[in-house]
Amino acid sequence: MNAALILHHYQASPYSEKIRSYLGFKQLAWQSLLMPMLLPKPDLMELTGGYRRAPVLQIGADIYCDSALIIQELERRFPQPALASGPQAAQAGLLGRLFDVDIFWRAVRYLMACRIEHLPQALLDDRIAMHPQLPLQKSQLLADQAQLAIQLQALINQVDQALSGRDYLGGTHPCAGDFAVYHTLWFLQGAQLLADFIPNTLLPWMGKMAALGHGQMRSVTASEAFAAGNQAQPAALAEMPDSLFKAGQKVLVQPEGYPQESVAGELVYLDEQKIVIARQSTVCGLLHVHFPRMDYDIRAV
Repeated sequence: MNAALILHHYQASPYSEKIRSYLGFKQLAWQSLLMPMLLPKPDLMELTGGYRRAPVLQIGADIYCDSALIIQELERRFPQPALASGPQAAQAGLLGRLFDVDIFWRAVRYLMACRIEHLPQALLDDRIAMHPQLPLQKSQLLADQAQLAIQLQALINQVDQALSGRDYLGGTHPCAGDFAVYHTLWFLQGAQLLADFIPNTLLPWMGKMAALGHGQMRSVTASEAFAAGNQAQPAALAEMPDSLFKAGQKVLVQPEGYPQESVAGELVYLDEQKIVIARQSTVCGLLHVHFPRMDYDIRAV
């Protein structure tokens, strides 16, 4: 029997919406555990060992960090209906990656600049601490506002061109890139800022993505999530390919540029796509925490 899918997320999180929409496309049943938007996040940290971002997917004693890896893992477990593949989907994947790692943060800064008078100082302080490399001070946000608007308009126009004559970026049905692009536009739409940029031709695609829904969701408590981890064993892994690191080695894993989110553990798997470390939770016992290889650093302790 397959373990339940437990999504640790919060409602306003765009990367969480990316996964919620994907779950809707797959029409999967899943369990929802809401986390705070700001630190502290003790329940999440108990599972991840230090990774604080939303969303995180828990399947028994396996903890999957980062939305890109979550989609990859769910696609492996639930191949039907399949995401689009082929040249169009590959191009859309590159566009989606651009949105995930760069354009989204331009949208965040633009939104903050537009809402600067109503921006809670606690939220601003949290995001500055979380992203020390981004210019998030109020004076800098205001100075960059017009430039960010021009950049976002140009990029959204390119998405409009990529959708010309297609139902989705992937073709006749969605690919991973559709979900990565959609979550940024959903974020602007929720702040009532999307109308400043979006061409009318993009609206039908936005409607199709929204119509995918979120699958079948029910809420659970942290105690239930901990019990699911405690009652399970991590899934078996393939033999680890040869690399500069060895299975059993003590390592630190962190998102590139964010040393405050380092997670320590014992390396159990590493290849060109993912990193898996084992760690002991005080309430769940042995957990395997999974990270994508792209955009994550691993180093020996």
